[in-house]
Amino acid sequence: MARFTTRRPAFLPSFLSALAATAVLTTACSGPGGVDLGNDWKGSTTFVLAKVDGLVTVVGINPDKARAQSLAVVPQQSDDDDSVSPQIVQLADGRWLLTVPRKGGKPDRRYEVDRKEKTLAGMTGDERLRKVLPGKTYVAEVAGLPDTGSGKQSSVLVKDPAHWTAKRELKIPGTIGLAASDPASDTVCLAGGTKAYAAGMTNREVTDVSVPSGLDVSALACPSGRPVLVGSASGGSGAVKASLKREANATTVSVTGGRVDAVTATAGSTLLVAVATGDDTEILELDATTGEELHRVKVKDVAASLDIRPTRAGWLLYTENDVTRVTSKGAAKTFGLPGTLLDS
Repeated sequence: MARFTTRRPAFLPSFLSALAATAVLTTACSGPGGVDLGNDWKGSTTFVLAKVDGLVTVVGINPDKARAQSLAVVPQQSDDDDSVSPQIVQLADGRWLLTVPRKGGKPDRRYEVDRKEKTLAGMTGDERLRKVLPGKTYVAEVAGLPDTGSGKQSSVLVKDPAHWTAKRELKIPGTIGLAASDPASDTVCLAGGTKAYAAGMTNREVTDVSVPSGLDVSALACPSGRPVLVGSASGGSGAVKASLKREANATTVSVTGGRVDAVTATAGSTLLVAVATGDDTEILELDATTGEELHRVKVKDVAASLDIRPTRAGWLLYTENDVTRVTSKGAAKTFGLPGTLLDS
């Protein structure tokens, strides 16, 4: 066995100091609360929010390298409302906006993700507990019954994202349980109870759609402003099967053989539906017009997905602590989030 001498050369102390300084520069820096922050701002093509070491953190997702890094810690305030999850969303012009709910009916705190400066820029906010839905020209901010007081209707506030000025308010009957939008359209899709709605942000028109009997709607998409209601049909069993029906004002997708966990519309006029089957998840890609099944992929050991997103490197399937990148040919790569997913 080789033996090493304990005699130190004269240059060793200075060499070790230089080496330590280099290590500091090449490893992740420590942010607020001790969260280790990465530097992959350029490679991250999408962002999520996660609770990392007890702090709300912006996490960058690099689909090409199958990597997730904490990039910025959201400033904490004493009036943060931890009972309501914060939200992050990409606007039609490419900007990323995040909102943090506050206690006591106070306006949400808002930040814009500044990729150039690698930081979060504070914004003025005057609304509370609203889900932000990006449209082509405007942005819809949707609130449910707790904000109306009457108990009979919900509201959609339409804003101009250039200056965040309010343009108009739309009234929607009943409770809004699901909401979705398409940055290529100025119509938002809403659902609650046995009704769904398409609400025009420019023309103020609200079109209501009845939910088919026996369909338990659990997910909603809004390609080109058209409501797509997706859920599990009663009485179904066996292999996963999806049946698409296109009506005048909406599209319904009935799924049997599994539990619908998530749906999203792609730019290529298709729908991605994540269906849980025991300990696994099946992803179905459907033609949004005809319902033809284009691809089907089984992702093993993913029992409950929270979201699914298309990227150029493959579909991203989110769970509480992990992300799985899946291609249409079935190749899957799972990588961990630095914390617990809050919003994607």
